[in-house]
Amino acid sequence: MLFHRRFEHRYPRIIRGQGAYLHDDEGHVWLDAVGGAGVAILGHGLEELALQAAESMRHVSYLHGTQFTTMDLEAYGERLVALAPDNISHVLLMGSGSDAVETAIKLAYQYYAGKTGTRRKRKVIATQPGYHGATGLALAVTGKPRDRLLFQGLLHEQCFVPAPDGYRRPEESGEACAEALERKLLEEGPENCLAFIVEPVIGASMGIGVPPPGYLQRVREICDRHDIALIFDEVMCGFGRCGEWFASSLSGVKPDIIIQGKGMAAGLVPLSAVYASRTLVEGIHRDGGNFAHGFTFTNHSVAASIGLRVLEHVEQHGLLARVRRQGEALRERLRELTALSWVDDVRGLGLFCGFELVADKATRRAFPRSAKLAERVLQRAMARGGNFYFSIGYLPDGSGDSILAMPPYNVTDAELDHLVDILRGTLMDLDPEVQALACDRA
Repeated sequence: MLFHRRFEHRYPRIIRGQGAYLHDDEGHVWLDAVGGAGVAILGHGLEELALQAAESMRHVSYLHGTQFTTMDLEAYGERLVALAPDNISHVLLMGSGSDAVETAIKLAYQYYAGKTGTRRKRKVIATQPGYHGATGLALAVTGKPRDRLLFQGLLHEQCFVPAPDGYRRPEESGEACAEALERKLLEEGPENCLAFIVEPVIGASMGIGVPPPGYLQRVREICDRHDIALIFDEVMCGFGRCGEWFASSLSGVKPDIIIQGKGMAAGLVPLSAVYASRTLVEGIHRDGGNFAHGFTFTNHSVAASIGLRVLEHVEQHGLLARVRRQGEALRERLRELTALSWVDDVRGLGLFCGFELVADKATRRAFPRSAKLAERVLQRAMARGGNFYFSIGYLPDGSGDSILAMPPYNVTDAELDHLVDILRGTLMDLDPEVQALACDRA
């Protein structure tokens, strides 16, 4: 029997997909408004890309990343680096966002171990909230205590600072959060600190958080002043999701390491990437050194071939411009839902959209976590034929509910209308229950 993560859940058996829609073996149809978790960036039923993937598989099955390379692997690496900020010189292909985060932290650690001649610089500072993955190092720097709680005894203790929250703490500017980073650095000792890892647009851990102007610039200055690496985790917000290849390019800030994943292969195969600055690579390579880290499927040739075709497809069809255009249209439609007293703060960039569910808009008071409001919304939406994503428990007291929509880059106007119609019907259906819940807790 297959080990599913949710023991009691009945999983629909999907037999085919087309565009933004999924069909199961019982005749049900769902609008996939999130592509799993921002992964299926081109939707489903990708016949042309599937044929190209099959062609790649005809030639070679597997090559060890320390022994061989291929033309597509090298071409893909060159294309990715060409798109990246000009301080980036190399890219390493991995299989998931979590193992890419592990790789990024180890990359920074090896660089500073060589540079300083010691191994003191090992503490990573991250934001709370923030999400970076499920493996050991990645979970240790994930700024959601509820995610770390069960496995805390296995994790190396790291450091956290507040992430900017323009909805609940608009008075707390990006400057204040940057100052919190510097205070934490000085408290821990810069000689002991390795890196600051941050999502340039926070994703599922916060229901999307766009940083205030100037925040990332100040973060870059602080990292430079105290000689720690700046790592941008763009696993969810990057690779076109916010309307540009790199979400960080919207700020003009150049980090030392960038991590991407999710939709790089449009979900056809697992694929992620770690982009490294010239300074880090040359520092490790100095005196003939090599990077002392890798996985079996690092720089996988078939994954690279598929990734290259996906990148070309996005470029040839002008999909980044479409992401920007359709993203604006989606947020405009979603704002109509704020007519309900418990729906607020539609936010995001590109096709990376979310909104808050609150018990009181005036005070921005959240519903208690025991109400499981976001889960209720998702369950009712599924019954109406819509698949969405939620963020929960991101506030200090463990509350917080938001809903995310991340449709494919080629989403049509009709699909956007259907997406919002499903949400509208879902929320209106729940409205009497939620009104009663809000009154009970007032």
